[in-house]
Amino acid sequence: MATLNDLRNSLVQNATIKEALDSDEYSQSRTIFKRRMELGFSQVDLAKKAGLTQKTISRIEGGDPGIRKSTVEKVYAALNLKEDGTSTDKEYAVHQ
Repeated sequence: MATLNDLRNSLVQNATIKEALDSDEYSQSRTIFKRRMELGFSQVDLAKKAGLTQKTISRIEGGDPGIRKSTVEKVYAALNLKEDGTSTDKEYAVHQ
């Protein structure tokens, strides 16, 4: 039985698919999706928090290259993400 890695490896043999998977849009879409899941938000929850529509969130998570940078910035702000995709949440060290 093929694994997801096997499938991905066979897909990246196609230059068009490889280019899409290496794109900034794809990277941003994965970052947004992962963070949304971490926070337990639905697409509707995130859309409300960012002042957007659920359809826009779906387009972003789908890697749509036609999304404006300002729209992605709204989503990053709603998810407490910096421009580089890392969290702005403060992490506290526990001292013993």
